[in-house]
Amino acid sequence: MLKKTILMIILAASQALAQQSGGDKLDIKKLEQKYWAAKDDDFSVVQNRHYTKAERYYLTLSGGVPINDPFGTGSITSLQLGYFFNERWGVDFSYTKADMKNNDNTKQFIDENGVAPNYNFFDSSKMASVTYVPLYAKMSFLDKSIIYFDMGISLGLGTTDYIIKKEDGDESKNAMSYQIGINQQIFFSEHFAVRMDFINKFTNEDRFKYSTIAPNRDLGPKTTNDTQLLLGLTYWH
Repeated sequence: MLKKTILMIILAASQALAQQSGGDKLDIKKLEQKYWAAKDDDFSVVQNRHYTKAERYYLTLSGGVPINDPFGTGSITSLQLGYFFNERWGVDFSYTKADMKNNDNTKQFIDENGVAPNYNFFDSSKMASVTYVPLYAKMSFLDKSIIYFDMGISLGLGTTDYIIKKEDGDESKNAMSYQIGINQQIFFSEHFAVRMDFINKFTNEDRFKYSTIAPNRDLGPKTTNDTQLLLGLTYWH
């Protein structure tokens, strides 16, 4: 008896729905206007960020090498202090120090010609930069763990100290610089990340002939590009 009663209720409800919708035709345009209105034209991806940067300070210690100096080789050390206002925008101040020496090509030139080429060495720099981070992603490592990383672009302005190599004694000078950098961070905890920086720095440097007996030793200014590759550890506070 109970089964028959339930069956009759279901049939009655089905007939009522059919009567209400039987004469109406589904209007696709109305659905589009309702769910795809102009206010819904812009979309964004909402990600569950495991490690955040917003409203946090960070300190990075990096080491690396110059990769485009035709006369010198050596090592570079950098200390960077920064702050992120949100997940996209941040600022930082950095101090970079180089330890440069003649490379094999320069040594060979001096041995064969008895005189050194006309060249400068990068010594140190102080820069203030703005960073924009457009990329944030997660990737699987051997299906064992998730790696969280982001990639940013930075623009910096500051000063560079450089050394003019001379036969009668090196000369230190200072000039304004600007730099463009790409950086990537791989987070492995809330407070620590591995960071890599690829930096192109441009400085308008004075140039002089190395030899003391050369007439008119002043060669005039020239824009010098110092490219650096740095790898370091970042502490997030």
